[in-house]
Amino acid sequence: MLLYTMSNTMNTSSRIGWIDTLKGIGILTVVAGHIFPNSVARYLFLFHMPLFFFIGGFLFKPSADWKEYLTKKSFHLLVPYVAFLCLIYVPYEIREILTGKETIVKGLVRPLLGGRFLIGWTAVFWYVTCFFLVQQVMNFLVNKVSKRVVGLLMFASLVISYALNRFMPHFPGLPWNADVVFAALPIFHMGYQYKAMQGEPGRYKWVFFTLLPVVIVFTYYNTANTYDMKTGSYGIPFVTLFSSLVVVLCLIELVKLIARSPAASKPFNELGTASMVIMYLHQPVQFIALEQFSIVNPLARFFIALAVSMGGYYLLNSFTIGRALFMGSLPDFKKVFRREKLATV
Repeated sequence: MLLYTMSNTMNTSSRIGWIDTLKGIGILTVVAGHIFPNSVARYLFLFHMPLFFFIGGFLFKPSADWKEYLTKKSFHLLVPYVAFLCLIYVPYEIREILTGKETIVKGLVRPLLGGRFLIGWTAVFWYVTCFFLVQQVMNFLVNKVSKRVVGLLMFASLVISYALNRFMPHFPGLPWNADVVFAALPIFHMGYQYKAMQGEPGRYKWVFFTLLPVVIVFTYYNTANTYDMKTGSYGIPFVTLFSSLVVVLCLIELVKLIARSPAASKPFNELGTASMVIMYLHQPVQFIALEQFSIVNPLARFFIALAVSMGGYYLLNSFTIGRALFMGSLPDFKKVFRREKLATV
């Protein structure tokens, strides 16, 4: 999310050791946020999706060739998106239609609209299309507009997101959660700017950690201080964003310490590498555990979702076609295509 941020930036993250560790911790908070009760989840929702947009901005590499950039990102993000929709959405929707909970028309329309129109097993898929749109908009702005104007546009984008949240709270949302781009763009840009600072924010980590308990206490007494980006709910204007950034910056400094120890960081790195697949699979796994096997305990479902999702990652990663379709690997896709082409000669 989780998504390209989660798995298709490995070439970049391999040069920045702590990024995979951060993504690993991030995906743990995503899974936990979808399973544990609201008394715990609301703290995780404060930062877990902003964290992945921030990471995406940190790893962002603008390209002047917008057509090539569009094609590349479409393949890396949208091919796995469609593949996992076919794998997960189709059986879920067949069940919903057969039990009378859904109509055939809605079942066909939902995947086309995406975003918040996807529910149940595919509820988290909104991130992928929203992130894709954020990447494309940011690439255009960075290449066509001055840095100062980009900064002003980010502030305007943030204000628009708050206006939508305040004056149109029941807005059903645009296809692919395009309206959430207004809220995600500034966070993505902050991650991009953080990279440009070359570690300077780390000099003030004592400030972040001093503010962290203040954020936690404030969130405890103010339940509105949380994000639900999928539904366009952005908490308290500016305050929730600031709170989220405090947590994100603290996590980055903590992760940099963990990354110094290969033994301590390795499990998180594995989770970070598999984070895209975990994002796609953890919801159907935990829902099946709850509905079909009556596993109510959230901690048990948390570990089951992680274990099965990691197993799914290793399985898909072991096949060329799995890497091509479910991980957006262009080299593997080309191998599969050439093999099929040869077979038809």
